[in-house]
Amino acid sequence: MFIKKGIKLKFAISLLVIFTVGSTTIINLYLSTHALRVNLTENHLENNFRYATKISISTNDLLNNMQQNLSTLATIIGNKEFTQSDLDDWKSGSSGYYNSLFTTDENGVVQLISPQALPSNQGSVKPGTKITTNLMKQALNNKEPFISDPYLAQTGNLVVLISHPIFDQHGNYKGVVDGTIYLESNNSLREILNSHELKSQSSVIVVDRLGSIIYHPDPSRINESIADHPLVQNVMGGKNGAAQIINSRGIEYFSGYAYVEETGWGIIAQTPTAVMEEPLHNLTKDMIIRSLPLLLIILLLSGLFANHLSQPITRLARFSEKAIQNNQQNTSIEKLDIKSSIYEVRQLYQHILEHFQLLNKQISYDGLTGLANRRAFDTQMNYLIKQKMSFSLLMLDIDHFKKVNDVYGHLVGDDVLRFLALLMKEASRGEDLCYRYGGEEFAFLLKGKNLDDAIAMAERLRNKVAETPSPTGKPIHISIGISCYQNEDQLPEVIIKRADSALYHSKNTGRNKTTVFEYMKEDLKELS
Repeated sequence: MFIKKGIKLKFAISLLVIFTVGSTTIINLYLSTHALRVNLTENHLENNFRYATKISISTNDLLNNMQQNLSTLATIIGNKEFTQSDLDDWKSGSSGYYNSLFTTDENGVVQLISPQALPSNQGSVKPGTKITTNLMKQALNNKEPFISDPYLAQTGNLVVLISHPIFDQHGNYKGVVDGTIYLESNNSLREILNSHELKSQSSVIVVDRLGSIIYHPDPSRINESIADHPLVQNVMGGKNGAAQIINSRGIEYFSGYAYVEETGWGIIAQTPTAVMEEPLHNLTKDMIIRSLPLLLIILLLSGLFANHLSQPITRLARFSEKAIQNNQQNTSIEKLDIKSSIYEVRQLYQHILEHFQLLNKQISYDGLTGLANRRAFDTQMNYLIKQKMSFSLLMLDIDHFKKVNDVYGHLVGDDVLRFLALLMKEASRGEDLCYRYGGEEFAFLLKGKNLDDAIAMAERLRNKVAETPSPTGKPIHISIGISCYQNEDQLPEVIIKRADSALYHSKNTGRNKTTVFEYMKEDLKELS
């Protein structure tokens, strides 16, 4: 029984709305959160990669400048007398490049040093001190510029040594000039590594070519080896890129990495993935809080709508055979699917749709002549005036129509009305609209036509009617009044009144003629 009748419309609509709203909300919430997560991930990876690349380029540029600085200094020392004061001035003018500068002879004995004495584990390093480290031996033997790997110096500092050989003007080897950079002290290199643009939770790590940490925000991790991490292995291999990784301590990061060509170091900029969990959580919570009242309102309104919609449809279904007598319109009927399984809808389509279409036609058309009726005429007039579209109005009246009814009877009179309607249809062109205004009175709306076109139309129709035998066996005659839309016209009644005045002027001055209201205002000129 339930299958035969179908489900109730109110229940079906309510169920559909609840399902649609609920599923759409869940899907939108998921998609929004997922899209934001993906976007934040891409942004963090891109930002860290860009920043690591920026630090790599800045570090390369700085070390190149420092090498060039030492090259210039070595040339000066090899070609002229150079004093302690000169070296102090040079260090002071090198914009914080070096923590110390010193020169040695070809045997590694310090000649000049700035500052003039450096503490070390084996006493102060000062002029006359012979440096016997393997690194110094390498610098003296190779006689070439180089940048060392970070090492623990005699001073106890983690140091990078930049060395350049000294030759006199005759090409004789005189020793080396060296600059030291303390990775744990203030200098230009540390400023580059330390003054990053990322958020406070982000950090920068620098590893040497062997994968040992040489810079880290946590000083206790200096010299810690992380060479076995895949990301560190990538950067040690000269690669640049970004990845979402878990570090050696089990914390997940968005990491960007870049290779420093000059030293073989790796720059790693990283941000913990946890930084985006809070905004995602807050967004989800905010979306739920903001959407909940709206969802409740939608569900409430849908329930009211379903109840409101089902009641009139149910009434129409129960009294479908009497629908034609109600003379009421329900514009939602045409939107329903005839294949629907809903009981009320099936009943409505079975008994009401034909009546509804018939009623619509009866409302807009004259049953006798088939022309559009007065109601359609008023609607069109209001529309044209509202849109300020130019048009001309012809009002027609059959001359002595009462005599036709009296002599030939009302049936012949009806035939005469149909006869005139047919001639009007034949005379119309393009967007011309024909109407039965009432009784034996008719109207023409000529959209976009000027006064001359209207006059030509009126005369063509009047002459055609006068020359064609009517159902009475003789031609009939019509009188016509014309008026055109003016920009100041705001109501249809104004234009109709003008055309009516011209029509009655035609009838009062002999009939079977056309009168233009605008000409009446000037000199009562008539066309006949």
